[in-house]
Amino acid sequence: MKYKKLFALLAGFSAIVIALAVVDALEPQPVSVEPPKHMHPPVTVTEVTPTSHATQLTLLATTTTRWPVSVKASSTAKIVWLNPEIEPGVLVPKGTVLAKLDTTALQSELAQARSSVKQAQFALQHAKHEQSVALRMLSATNSSPFARREPQVLAAKAELASTEHAFAAAAKLLEAATIVAPFDAVIMQRHISPGEWVEAGQVTFELAASDSLDVALPVAEKQWPLLKSVLGTAAISVHSREGYLWPAELRYVEPQADPTTRQRQVVLTVREPYRDEPRLLPNQQVKVVVNHGVQHHIVELPLSAITRDGDVWVVNAQQQLQREAVVLVEQNKAYALVRFEQGSETARRVVVYPLLSMLPGSVVSAHTAAQAIAKQGTVQQGIEQQGIEQQEVAQ
Repeated sequence: MKYKKLFALLAGFSAIVIALAVVDALEPQPVSVEPPKHMHPPVTVTEVTPTSHATQLTLLATTTTRWPVSVKASSTAKIVWLNPEIEPGVLVPKGTVLAKLDTTALQSELAQARSSVKQAQFALQHAKHEQSVALRMLSATNSSPFARREPQVLAAKAELASTEHAFAAAAKLLEAATIVAPFDAVIMQRHISPGEWVEAGQVTFELAASDSLDVALPVAEKQWPLLKSVLGTAAISVHSREGYLWPAELRYVEPQADPTTRQRQVVLTVREPYRDEPRLLPNQQVKVVVNHGVQHHIVELPLSAITRDGDVWVVNAQQQLQREAVVLVEQNKAYALVRFEQGSETARRVVVYPLLSMLPGSVVSAHTAAQAIAKQGTVQQGIEQQGIEQQEVAQ
């Protein structure tokens, strides 16, 4: 009996020892994680090599009328005739009669001015006749100028000149009663109606030159050197929001930059904008595309690589950050074409996602986007493998 109890105790103890040994053998080995060799912050870079590109510069501009003019009534009168074909948007050649004013009062003023001229001519002839009589009766050495009728003749001449100018002014007012187009124009607005009374100085029509249209193009300070170098030779086109385009030419460049924005103002011209459909209308926003031709030492960067100040961060051979200035050559929704201001022919590693906390000279751990994805996949695979092993132990 005593042996049976002892045997049972030994069997139980052996079972416990065997179970502990099995658990110890099945316990998963810890995954060895290599400590990082350095604590430098990681950055994602893209390796770029300068090459040649056929580039174009796209800028926003605003169309403006050429020679805008307000045609005003020359006198207070009634509209006796209005050209029935004159409506906003109509093209009119130079000299086209737009409207006519009642000339009754103007003709009366012209007749009075003509009468004054004749009276002044008669007064001058009378003064000269009296002068000739006085000169025959007076001594040439002892007589005064007044006695020789010299002031009287000068006054008569001045009166005649005054009446002649008044006559010319009255004739001009009568001529201006017929309102005509001063040049080849497009009717922008009409402010009068048939039979309406207008006051002197009242605006009757608003016109603009029909042979051309101006395009005001503001250019940023950094883009100005590139645009300036190709303005005389580059092909320029103006694009509307609807997708239509018109060829444009350089009209002039304003001699000074805007004191607030530091932008230069370039004024382009579009010939015959109202002649064909669709028309290019004034006071609308358009895109101006300047084809530069083939540019050398150009690199393609993602838009995220360009900072708010228009610079980029690069990582040099010593793994240090450097901030470099670039000239924007072309930009669209996907990428930007730039040229480095210094050493534009050298390949670089450009930081794809620059941070505001970056400082020049800081040491970083640079890796490309493909390396970052591969590294992330390796870490994720290790985590998943460890999880599988833990599940097997638990089972």
